[in-house]
Formats: sequence, structure tokens, C-alpha cells
Amino acid sequence: MNLRIPYRGLVVGAVAFGLGTMWQARRRRGAAITELTEKLARFQAAQEATRAELASMPKSTRKLMREWSQVVYTEVEDLMALYRDIGPEQALPRMHGWAAGPDLARFLYLEVVERGRSAVLECGSGSTTVILAYACRAVGKGRVFALEHNPRFASATRKMLEERGLSEWAEVVDAPLTEVSVGGGTQLWYDPAVIPDQSFDLVLVDGPPGSVGPQARYPAVPLLVDRLTEDAMVVLDDARRTDERDIGERWAAEHDGFGLEWFTHDHGTLVLRNNADDEPDPDPRAV
Repeated sequence: MNLRIPYRGLVVGAVAFGLGTMWQARRRRGAAITELTEKLARFQAAQEATRAELASMPKSTRKLMREWSQVVYTEVEDLMALYRDIGPEQALPRMHGWAAGPDLARFLYLEVVERGRSAVLECGSGSTTVILAYACRAVGKGRVFALEHNPRFASATRKMLEERGLSEWAEVVDAPLTEVSVGGGTQLWYDPAVIPDQSFDLVLVDGPPGSVGPQARYPAVPLLVDRLTEDAMVVLDDARRTDERDIGERWAAEHDGFGLEWFTHDHGTLVLRNNADDEPDPDPRAV
């Protein structure tokens, strides 16, 4: 049984708010770093107090809390690293709740900055669109295309890009859901006619939402496999859900030459790699 920690969003959200607020005052960097250090010290002190209380709790509860603590620390570290790497002039988008967490966001950022991926397609839009646009800007090349079926979400993402001067690095494509033929049947998915006519070396699958129907994200690989480069990778978010795990296993079984990896990000991430045997060592958090 997959257990979700209800406090994760509160802790990461609070840290994100603190970091974002401090980064607004870039000219006061010294004071901001001091304040951040003090906040982290208070957080660590609170955790030590919690550990003392846990001593009398059942072993299963202590194990769960240790796992939760590791997730929180990892996300805080990745969020801080993103602020350090990007150095944004305003706060980064929120990365908690329904949005991809800082762990997945930084994983994607490094794929562009360190591994040279430059042709990016997103199924869904949001905070990751902004992070990927920052990554393209950092290396001075590449472009992100984000398919979005919800006009409200599309508008919100465009606004985030415009506010940060990133519109030339990322484009939100209005992509209504339509019936597509895959797997011997039909499903609702983004209208293939609006997808740019090019190849992609990074595809992030974070939509459509599960409410669209069973295995709503499955069509991504069958419909895009002919557009994937030789070293392409497909990243599937929310892989702690059974539906997404089944999708990933189905992709790997149906397409020769692709390998599947699991990453212990908060929401769970599955990565499908083309020519997987030729890929470099994965993120150390992969298991």
C-alpha cells in the first residue's frame, strides 16, 4: 500500500515560500543567507524534538517517519539547489500539491543543462514548463513545447513564463483532448495535429489527468515513438499510482530497445530510455 505523507506539502511549501521571499532581495544576499541558515537551524531543532517523541512509538511508525523525513530533506535540498543554479529574479513557481516537486524539477533541469537535451515536449503544463525554460535559457539553446487542454492552466503557465522573460524558450500549445487510436482501441488524448512537426529528446508525461479515463497517459509513447531521437527519454510523473506504473510497464513491453527505471521522487517517477544500454549512470536516487 502506498502511503502519502500529508505534511509534505506544508513543509516544502513553507520552505519554498521562504526561499522565494528571500530571493526577491538579491542585493541583500548576505542577510538572506543568514536568515535562511537560521530557519534551517530551527527546522533541524524541531526535527530533533520530534525524534525524541518517536522513541516510544511502534517500529512501523518510526520507519514511516524516517522515510518522510528523507523525502522532505531531499526536496528542500533540491529546491535550494534550483535557486542556486537558476538565480531567479523572482520566486520560482510553487512546487507542491498537484505540481511536480522540486526533486523531479531539478532532475529535469539537469537533463537539459548537463546532458544537453534541447527538444522538449511536455504533456501538461505548469511549474515544470518554467523550470525547463530556465534550463534552456541557461545553456542558450533549445525550446519547450507544453501541450495543455485546459485553457485556464494554459493561461496561467503563459503568465508565469511572461513574468520571468521566458516566452522565447517555452511555448504553451492549446491541445484539446480528442479521440486517438492506440492499443487496438480509442482513447482521449491531446490532439496530435497541434504537436510541432519535429523530433524530441525529452518528453515529460504529466497529463492528461487520471479523471479522463483509465491509463489516460498511455497514448504518449505509441503516438510519439517515431518522433523520439536515438537517445530520447520519456519521463512519467505520478508513478506511485498503480495506473501510471502499469502504463510504464506496458510501454517497456511494447517497444523494443527501451529500458524502464524507477526514481524515488515524492510523486514517483518512471523513466523510459531509448537505447537504454548506452545511457550514462542514472541519478543515485534511482532504485
